[in-house]
Parts: sequence; structure tokens; C-alpha cells
Amino acid sequence: MKVKVGFLFILFVAAMTVLSTFSLAQKDIKNADDPNKIIIDVSSIGKKMGVPEDTIPFVDGKTFQLQRWNKEYILKAIEELKPCFKQPEKTCLLTEVPAPWITLALIQALQPLNVHYLYPAPGGTDLGMIEFKRGEQAQNYGALFEVREDGENVYINLTTDKPSTMTTGEHTFDIKDLPKVIIPDIPSGKNVFIHGKGMYGAMVCIAWNYAKDCKSLSMAAHETDYVCAISFTKEREVGDVTKRTRENNL
Repeated sequence: MKVKVGFLFILFVAAMTVLSTFSLAQKDIKNADDPNKIIIDVSSIGKKMGVPEDTIPFVDGKTFQLQRWNKEYILKAIEELKPCFKQPEKTCLLTEVPAPWITLALIQALQPLNVHYLYPAPGGTDLGMIEFKRGEQAQNYGALFEVREDGENVYINLTTDKPSTMTTGEHTFDIKDLPKVIIPDIPSGKNVFIHGKGMYGAMVCIAWNYAKDCKSLSMAAHETDYVCAISFTKEREVGDVTKRTRENNL
């Protein structure tokens, strides 16, 4: 009986430690309009873990703080998020983060829960991880794809916006059309590398569709390199960076 009591005490201490680490996420739960939805504020988690920030210039002289997540921080967040949220009857809402690979890694870490992406921020569009049809479509609501196979690797370039809008902060793609987009079919069991331009929300939802039958999935957005978000192989770990040498001219 002493062993059982001691074991239960250890579990209780561990659980309280994890919950206190993400007290900001718990506070968001209480403030959520819908009690069946849990808001997970990823930026707040980054601040509590000490993720460094840079001040980045934006349009009209404005600036914003960009968190610089890397392998160390994403693995730590995944390790501590998993035991925090175990309520299958609720929907987890992830707030936007600095890069789509981070969002995808956290969505994967919270499986098999129902996880959505709040894009572009709390109060924005609630994006579920929808199943896209695969094939070809002439007028694909402005979404363009290019696929190249190279041995065990598959490279997917995609864009949801015209290049002229990339530096203005404006988007030509209507996020409401996302469920109507048809994505290209690719072979299963490959290392998938996705480079996206345009809306992070579209990139994440599209990439999620390739997560089930890949060996690993890495993402890059705009001018960045590929970072592994999902891995089912010992050859590659979440957070590993692969230099991007292929251009995306879409």
C-alpha cells in the first residue's frame, strides 16, 4: 500500500508541475467563449520557455516580435504539452506561431485529439485539419503546386498568393475557399519537403494531409530552410534543419 501511495504522490506532483508550466494556457481555457474549446497560446508558451525574440520591420513602419524557435524549444514544448491536454471531448485551438512547421509539430504532438489552428490569431478563422481531394484542378482558387520526386524524397512547392502581394501583408487567397482546393497526389513512404508561399493557415492544412503516409515531413516558408515537423524515422528528428536548395518560382 505504501508503494501505491508513493507512486500516486509522484504522479500528482508531476501533473501539478506540468500544469503550472502552462498556466497561461489554462487561463485561456477559462476565458474561452466555448467551454468545449481549449485555446493554447503558443506565443505565451514560447515566452515562458525563454524563446528568444527579434524585432522585425513590417509594412507602414510597423514592427512585430518574432520568436526564434529551434529544435531545443520545440522538443521541450512537445514533451510538456502532451500530458497537459487529454480531453478528447474538447477541441484544442492553437494560436498562430512564427513558422508553419511549429504549428504542424504541435498538432502532431497533440494527436489523437481534435486540434484546430486559429489563423491568423485569436479571433481569426478556426481552421480544422480537413481532408483534401487529390488530383488536378485547372482553376484551383489561386493555389498552385509543383511536385518533384528524387529517390526517397518528394519536394512540393506551393503558393496561395500572387508574388506581388508577398511584401504587403495582404492576401489574394480567400481562406474560405481552402476546403475546395485539390492537392496533388504523391507516393507514400517518402520524406516530404514542402516549401510554401502565402498563407500559413493554408500551408499547415495542406501539409497535414501528407502527414499520415510519409516517412517524415519538413516545411519551409518563404525564404527559410526546411525544418522537420513530423517524423516516423530514426533518420530525421523533429526540429532538424535541411538546407533548401530548390527555388519556388510559382
